[in-house]
Order: sequence, then structure tokens, then C-alpha cells
Amino acid sequence: MKLGIIGFPGSGKTTLFNALTGQNLSVGVVGEQQKGANIGVAAVPDERLDFLGKVYKKPKVIHASVQFVDQAFVKEGGKKELGEEFLSNIRPADALMHVVRCFEHPVYGKADPMGDIEALENELILADYLVVEKRLERIKHERKKGKAGNPREVELLEKALSLLEEEKALRFSEELVEAPELRGYTFLSAKPCIIILNEEEDSTANVDIGEIEKSFGTCLSIKGKLEMELSQLPPEEVKEFMEDFGVSSLAMEKVIKTSYETLKLISFFTIGKDEVKAWTIREGTPALKAAGAVHTDMEKGFIRAEVISFDDFVECGSYQNAQKKGKVRLEGKNYIVQDGDIINFRFNV
Repeated sequence: MKLGIIGFPGSGKTTLFNALTGQNLSVGVVGEQQKGANIGVAAVPDERLDFLGKVYKKPKVIHASVQFVDQAFVKEGGKKELGEEFLSNIRPADALMHVVRCFEHPVYGKADPMGDIEALENELILADYLVVEKRLERIKHERKKGKAGNPREVELLEKALSLLEEEKALRFSEELVEAPELRGYTFLSAKPCIIILNEEEDSTANVDIGEIEKSFGTCLSIKGKLEMELSQLPPEEVKEFMEDFGVSSLAMEKVIKTSYETLKLISFFTIGKDEVKAWTIREGTPALKAAGAVHTDMEKGFIRAEVISFDDFVECGSYQNAQKKGKVRLEGKNYIVQDGDIINFRFNV
């Protein structure tokens, strides 16, 4: 999973990136232009996997991972539209995290969260509008040369253009988001968006989270500066400081949990010779495709899957007891994998 972190200067975008990845990049340097994208990876916290690691005593416990891309808001050469650097680094992201300043800044002034959200949303919409407009013009030109093109693609692009002209993001049209004909365009406003309200102790911005979620997408509130400081501490000190500051869960845990829910992702587990490992798939994935996520040979030579739910495994105390109690099931290729399934794929190639 790849998450793109975006936001206006002074929003605390890189502060959040540091908090999520444990890096210590410089922040708050006004006038210093970020060059390129900051990229970091974080393991997905999962107590279930840690439990399995202790039970099986394997040398490796391999968590799923998330890649975060911190990209500065860049317009190149004084142009009105977003630059190629921004687009090339953010288009591959599975979802966007829009960091919004909710505190007064010594240079950028008072916070205007709703104004910032709307302004950056409009930038994404404009970027998509330009792509759609250009593509429709090209199709029109090709038709004059006798090339028919794909009628369904044209129909969908025209629907997209209509929405974008109304300054509406494409993510709210399930038809356009799911259409295979449009998948290659990687439209920015079609991506799921998580609004991150970055607060400080003296934040005074009055924000209606319900209104934000209705108009833009899922919304979370964090204290970016505090979270970054916590990420720099030794693990044994973090819990104590969290209690002192009244922080119930770290930003990384909240962001990843919300991202999984937003993208409709789940985890299943495999027990190998030397490792226990978590795998990330979309809800509704059949066993055959889940096997392919582990290895293509498993998908090609799939026979069946031995499955036990994590809860049943804990209740039974061991795999052997689970087998005796009939909790280990043999499932076929069309079985829909559930969150927390422990699976052993039988295959032959």
C-alpha cells in the first residue's frame, strides 16, 4: 500500500511523515523548497501477528508494510497547474492524505482549514480536468482520421468531464472509480482521501469534522508535532509519554487503521519454515488470488487452502487442538478470505 501525503506549506506535512516513518527530516524551514519526494516505509502494527510469532517461535515475524510519499505542493515555472514532479510522485498512490493546518503560523497566519481543504481539492480536480479534456480532444482528432476508439471510454470520460466542470471530485462516483476503462488514468480526485487535521496545543480553528467527511472524505485529528517527538523516543518511553499527554493511540496506528478501512483492505497470515508473515489483500478476495499474493506458483498450482480463523486458533491454543476440534477447514479456490485467517496453501506445480 502506498499513501501520498500532500498539503500546503506550513501544514505540517513533513512533520507527519516523520511521525509515521520515524525519520527526522528538517521541518518548519520557511522558504526552503522541498526537492523531490520524501519516501519512507512503516510496518503495519498487528498484535495478532506478534502473538503468532511467540507461539510458533519463528526467527522472523514479517509485518505488512506501508510506503509513505511526502510530496511538496509544486507548481513548476509559474504555471497554474500542478507540476510533473507532483503528479509523477502522487499518481501511483493508492490513497491521499491531505494534511491541514489548524493552528496559527508565524508566516502563513491564522488557520483556515476549510479554505485549505477546498483549495487543494480544487487543484486535484483541475489536474484531472486537464487530463480528461486533453484525452477527449485527442479522441476527437483520431476519429477524424477514421479511428473509432472505445465508445465506453468516451462515455465515461464525458461523465467525468461533466463532474469535474461542476468542481466535484471523481471519488464520489463509484461508476467512474471502478471502471476498468479509466484505471490507467490514475485520476487524483478519484483516489480515496483522508483529511488529517494537524493540531497543536493552542489550536483554535473551529472545524466541523462531520461536514468535512460529507464533502471530502474520512477525517482524522492528530497533534503532529507531539507525534513526531514521540516517534523519536525509545519504545520503552513512548507509553509513559503517551499517558502524560493523554494520547490513546499513535498517529501511525490511527492512520494505517483508517487507510485499511478506507481502501477496504484486510490481512491474512501464513506460517512458513522460518517465518510468520502478514499479507494485505482487498476485502472479497478469493483464496486463489490470495495464494497468488504469496507466490504466483501457489496460484497456478492451487489445490486447496487449509484455513483457521485467528480467534479459533487462540481459543484452541494450538493448531493440533484446532484440528481435533474441527476448526481447521479445507476451502476451495472460490473461498472468500476473511480478515485474520491463518492459511496454509496446498499447491502443485
